Amino acid sequence: MFEPIHKASRLILGNPESDLAIVCLWAKAKELAEKVPREAYAVIGNLFSAERGLDYLIRNLLANPQIRKLVITGPDLSGSGRVLEDFFRNGFEEATLPLSGRACWKVKSELKGFIGKDIPEEALEELRKSVAVLRVEEIEKLRPESIPEPAGKRRKLVLPKPQEAVRCYQGEDSGWIVRHRYIAGAWLQILDVILKFGKVSQTHYDERQKEILNLISVITQEDPNSFHIPEFLPYGEEHIKSYIPKVLTDYREPGTTYTYGSRMRSWFGQDQVEEAIKKLKREPISRAVVISLWDPKRDLTIGGSPCINHIWLRIRENRLYLTATIRSNDMFEGYPDNAFGLRALQEYIRQKVDPGLKLGDLVINSQSAHLYEDCWQKAEEIVRQYWDKYIPPAGEQLDPRGNFVITLESGRIKIEHLSSQGEVLGTYYGKTARELRDMLIREGIVGTAAHGIYLGIELARAEEALRTGKPYEQG
Repeated sequence: MFEPIHKASRLILGNPESDLAIVCLWAKAKELAEKVPREAYAVIGNLFSAERGLDYLIRNLLANPQIRKLVITGPDLSGSGRVLEDFFRNGFEEATLPLSGRACWKVKSELKGFIGKDIPEEALEELRKSVAVLRVEEIEKLRPESIPEPAGKRRKLVLPKPQEAVRCYQGEDSGWIVRHRYIAGAWLQILDVILKFGKVSQTHYDERQKEILNLISVITQEDPNSFHIPEFLPYGEEHIKSYIPKVLTDYREPGTTYTYGSRMRSWFGQDQVEEAIKKLKREPISRAVVISLWDPKRDLTIGGSPCINHIWLRIRENRLYLTATIRSNDMFEGYPDNAFGLRALQEYIRQKVDPGLKLGDLVINSQSAHLYEDCWQKAEEIVRQYWDKYIPPAGEQLDPRGNFVITLESGRIKIEHLSSQGEVLGTYYGKTARELRDMLIREGIVGTAAHGIYLGIELARAEEALRTGKPYEQG
């Protein structure tokens, strides 16, 4: 009987006596299961990522030696199917994980696929020799009896993936904001925030997550005609180029129910993107330009509802802003895809409405912003290695709410609040740092924690100079 030790809720179980497992890659597992007689297979499951999922798949196979035939089918959007085939065809070798340097097994493949080093080499070799692998394009034509019996056999080996202790900081229950010029920079900040402040909970995927509710990311300067794609993102330029048509067009991969593009372009019987463009042309000051991807007739009752479900467009001061709501957002692999796709959509609409428009901010509200446990370690390594390179020191982060000039005047501390263009927005006087601190907090004109800490230090220095009669010069 097939008994999974990982991801049980993500798997579809069939005939407990069958020796066949079906890996359906990116296809909908439930829909695919309807095309195969239940008695023909023991289990059906996805493999979205070889970097994150291959290790779990291998452990499930090792724990269930009755599985001697493996069928790979479905859209191979990430190359995970190719890596799985390469494991059985080419084998594996000793390696180290790219960021942490931890020892691991690496599949001999042009693509990345890693397996935990705690799994013995001989067990992996036994697995390779005791499973026959077949790639099937049309699952309806599968004939399990035509798959040749493998030569080898293997023993049952139960090796659950080690679970690490978790440390969490205390923070707000909901409503966090990160800002950066680039998607990659915002992503680094997102990883850092969730790793530190995300609440740990179980998911219906049989694994833990760290989650923040309503994490808002603001991207200000990402150029959609020349995306900034540094080496630490989970995928490169070619992947992003292949993903964008799934947002911009009605194209659907065979085996997929819908894409974000098809939901916007045709799902409800009209092209919402083109209708939004027409409305922005007719009414450039409108606040009612909305694209909805949520289908209330099916999405509350049928699984597989879209994660991006609401897009709002607004022109202000000759800039086109796009705000997207994502109900459930895998912030490790899903968020960068989503953000690049949405920025490309924003640029497409801008060009169609008026090429003279400028591109405003891209704002994304990730309502459930989560990191699954299988990527916590890698996320920590990425933040540790790249934070200082891509996130400016606190002293170099500009406050969008303005600057402050502190002087001493007529026995009082004087603060001038200046815009980024040097215009005086307000003037404040007080005799103590505490008094002025309370004024600034009441006015809500300090926009970043780093700026607030800096002002606190400077006001304390100014108060001390006022008390002692020494000269004061703002540092």
